[in-house]
Amino acid sequence: FRSARGIYHLSAADSCSWCEFAREIFRQAGKDIIVEDIPTTAYPTPATRPANSRLDCSDLAAFNLEQPDWKRGLADVLAELEKL
Repeated sequence: FRSARGIYHLSAADSCSWCEFAREIFRQAGKDIIVEDIPTTAYPTPATRPANSRLDCSDLAAFNLEQPDWKRGLADVLAELEKL
């Protein structure tokens, strides 16, 4: 891997929207809370938001790395928060 140079992105496997992320947080926490989708146009911000801001992790294949499951990572974080 000595010839590997540059910037590599690493994120969890799969992707989700902020809405899907919030839904999963409440689901894993055992909370019966309804999270509604809100289009970006309904939440104006001073900065222009990209339509797709997912990281492209395809170059990681050269390193034979397995991307972790984001739902499993979320479960780990929630378990740690329970300890506080």
